[in-house]
Amino acid sequence: MDPEVFTSYEDIAKLPTTIRSIFKKFKVDILPGSDLEKYLELCERAEETIGLLSEAQSAELHHAQRVFLAIVEASTLPSSEEKTAFKSSLARIATNPLDPKTPNGSHALNMVFELEFLQYIRRRGLTAQLGEPDIVVSAPFGEYYVACKTINSLENIRRNLTKGSIQIANKGWGIIALNFEPHICFDRPYEAQTVFEVFAVIEDHLNGLYSKFQQLLDSRLASGGFDGVALQTSCMAVIAESPSDMDTVTHTVYYSRSQLQSQDASDRFYWFKHSMLGVASRLMRGY
Repeated sequence: MDPEVFTSYEDIAKLPTTIRSIFKKFKVDILPGSDLEKYLELCERAEETIGLLSEAQSAELHHAQRVFLAIVEASTLPSSEEKTAFKSSLARIATNPLDPKTPNGSHALNMVFELEFLQYIRRRGLTAQLGEPDIVVSAPFGEYYVACKTINSLENIRRNLTKGSIQIANKGWGIIALNFEPHICFDRPYEAQTVFEVFAVIEDHLNGLYSKFQQLLDSRLASGGFDGVALQTSCMAVIAESPSDMDTVTHTVYYSRSQLQSQDASDRFYWFKHSMLGVASRLMRGY
């Protein structure tokens, strides 16, 4: 199965020019010696270094192009409110660590997750934009809000759920998107025959993580603070059936408890969950 989005090394090498233009447009400086500047230089040399990079360097290049693609796809901004939010994201990306293994995470990585989740939603054909708490989705029943939280420490899940619940309650209805990538970060590209193999591995990891907090999740869902949780992570994979040697595989587990929630909350979450399933996920689940 071909990837949803294919980015060639030639395209990766062109990304820095676009990124520099975006930062200039929003009047955000790129600091010499920053992770952002290092990623720009790495991508500029992408074509020259084909086949010469170590696994660690390939993983770094892969992460850099993920960051840049998320920025580029989020840069089409119709409203002044969204432009302000996007500029704030760029400022954090420009001044904070971007290494996914940064101890205790960073504001930049949190911003990248928000932009990637926005990108993920838009690729499913939904209309969405940056806005409080993090993302606002246009749904048949009105605006649907997404609070994005990167889980740098498993000890902070309760605090993140509380904060997300308050943010959503202040706006209306919505979900909390939890990024577990810091806890499922492979040291090397995952090798598989098909994308479904990678989905299965990620899902096992995610299920193992959230099972430790199932009672907490259930109690928060029963309280009605939010409609459900999207637990997501991404990894780099080398998939035999893919034309690419550097695939990003993103997988999401959607968690709710209809027996504990109102019918309206269940219906809203069901709409969002099924709207977000891509072709590969539908095939995997037999839809």
